[in-house]
Amino acid sequence: MKTTPTRRGAGMIAAGALVAGALAALPVTAAQAAEATTTNYICSIPDLGFGGYDAKLSLNATAPTQVHQGQPVTVTAADVTWTWGNSWSDFARARAMQVKGVTAKVPVLVNGVALATPATLKVADADITVPAAGSVTWPASITFPAIPTSSGNDVSIALGAVDLSAEILLVPFTGGKFIGADIACALDGAVPTIATVDVLPPAALAPATALKATGKAVVGQRIVASGGTTNPASSVAYQWLVNGKAAGAGASYVVKPADLGKTVAVRSTATKVGYVTRVSNVSVGKVAAGSFAVKGKVAIKGKAKVGKKLTAKPGKAAGVKVSYQWLKNGKAIKGAKAKSLKLKKSFKGKKISVKVTYTKPGYKSVVQKSKAVKVKK
Repeated sequence: MKTTPTRRGAGMIAAGALVAGALAALPVTAAQAAEATTTNYICSIPDLGFGGYDAKLSLNATAPTQVHQGQPVTVTAADVTWTWGNSWSDFARARAMQVKGVTAKVPVLVNGVALATPATLKVADADITVPAAGSVTWPASITFPAIPTSSGNDVSIALGAVDLSAEILLVPFTGGKFIGADIACALDGAVPTIATVDVLPPAALAPATALKATGKAVVGQRIVASGGTTNPASSVAYQWLVNGKAAGAGASYVVKPADLGKTVAVRSTATKVGYVTRVSNVSVGKVAAGSFAVKGKVAIKGKAKVGKKLTAKPGKAAGVKVSYQWLKNGKAIKGAKAKSLKLKKSFKGKKISVKVTYTKPGYKSVVQKSKAVKVKK
């Protein structure tokens, strides 16, 4: 058996982070017409110790003519075929070598540099017997990764060296059965460009609806953001600012006690791949103290009799601090700030009442005064 030295291609070069394939390219003009190209290779089968077979990958690739910077380029291909040429060795022809299960990872060269993620080539899964003469062509399909354009440079796309994976049956070397084998295919001759794309600067997002904040800058109140949308449609995110510092995210914000006296604003950020980010700001205003309700009114419990004790029973409100001031004939009794008051002899015949103050951080205080009771002996 005559063998031919293998010519190996350059290894794959990482090309930075690849834009996710799920993000479809958004061309600013129609897709360019499909162009038929053929990339030539010289292949070998190291596991079997021979090679020098010519092959070619033919396809009609379609890509957009232009995209904005940041928009990934989507490449599709039709009429994909893989052809083994005429240089099959007489040894392989004489023994009717069979090949099946052919797949490959094909480096995608962008401006001469291979992307980190290759294209995937799949050949129709059928047993192929090496012909006694001539070439053999297999129908195939190829799936391309998304082509990033974050650099802003125009894009020229080509294909690199191919490492095929297949199953081969060759008597007597494979024991009468198919065995897994790698087929290394180096580039042969000039590398054709399968597609070119002009990359334009990011476009501007035009305003569609103005940013709006509904609600009052009052402690405890909820403020709702809306608008800030663009044309074309984009993804809009809201951020809440207190005195210019980030305080929350989302479409609504509940004003906090710590915000009292500070200025609340909302910012919308509209983003779209291939477009300049659009930011809008709206001030809601300076935060005022909130209001809260007290359930029930303060009352005095106990016998209004000298030597006895009176106790204040306040209303109810969540999260409040309650303070007391007892009154005698409407005037404050010095030091009488506890919840209960012991009635002295000097209180005989006097009218006793209590003033209760409910306080809560960030809110206006609520004051209640009980009905007065007259102290007996």
